[in-house]
Amino acid sequence: MKKYIIISLGFVYLFSFSLKAQEDKVYINKKIEALWKTSAEFKVPESVCFCKKQNAIFVSNINGKPLEKDNNGFISKLTYDGSIIKLEWVKGLHAPKGIGVYKERLFVTDIDRIAEIDIKTEQIIRFYEVPDAKFLNDIVIDPSGIIYISDMQANIIYQLYNGVVKKWFSSNSVIGPNGLCIWKGSLFIGTREKIVKVDLLNKTLSDYILNTGSIDGLVCFENNHLIYSDWSGNVYMACLGEETEKLLDTTPLKINAADIGFNYEKKIIYVPTFYDNRVMAYKIKD
Repeated sequence: MKKYIIISLGFVYLFSFSLKAQEDKVYINKKIEALWKTSAEFKVPESVCFCKKQNAIFVSNINGKPLEKDNNGFISKLTYDGSIIKLEWVKGLHAPKGIGVYKERLFVTDIDRIAEIDIKTEQIIRFYEVPDAKFLNDIVIDPSGIIYISDMQANIIYQLYNGVVKKWFSSNSVIGPNGLCIWKGSLFIGTREKIVKVDLLNKTLSDYILNTGSIDGLVCFENNHLIYSDWSGNVYMACLGEETEKLLDTTPLKINAADIGFNYEKKIIYVPTFYDNRVMAYKIKD
């Protein structure tokens, strides 16, 4: 019996040592701290959205290929601290990606359409078809309820308002638009190589942060700072006139960092790990 106990203890030690060695490969900036990570129950989680009113986190699950219309996609609902309330909270989607919340509605991109979900009834109440869309990705909503959607392949920003979808902005300088956020009257767009700023009133375009590499998630933070992810596993903080700073790097473990979410009050970054099938949370220290 003692022999088996010694062998078991040895296995536990080696396993713990292996996990510690893996964790040591991850870079975490001193400005942030790891809070929690879920178990690997999701099915290709692409986007995370924190809803203050619900005090809940919503996660889009592609559950297949990003452009496959297979009706396998779904939305998960989590508590504020990462406990899964319901894994398949709302089903009936193909390959859901970007998520935005306005009042009691959840809006989700789904390849070439936008789903409107009633949070209370947990039902899809409408799809907004976008006939010319190729790869709808991120979504952001301004305080008045105007919704902006990026089409990564068509290089177009769409607008959804009062039930009508229209092409809102395109430019030869905006290639592969993905992550979106709104700050002080401007729409910030993460592209394949930079972050640009578009004035919401006159659509004036200007470069904001150059040489970023390809951007997935984008968050507007305080004092004109932006936080962005690159899908491969990196999360950065950038500000005009300042050196871009890496906050997180999970690439050595091949853990992705897809369309990040953010809790503005608590300063928490939520990272969906795509093929790793988890969500991880990191707090920006005061």
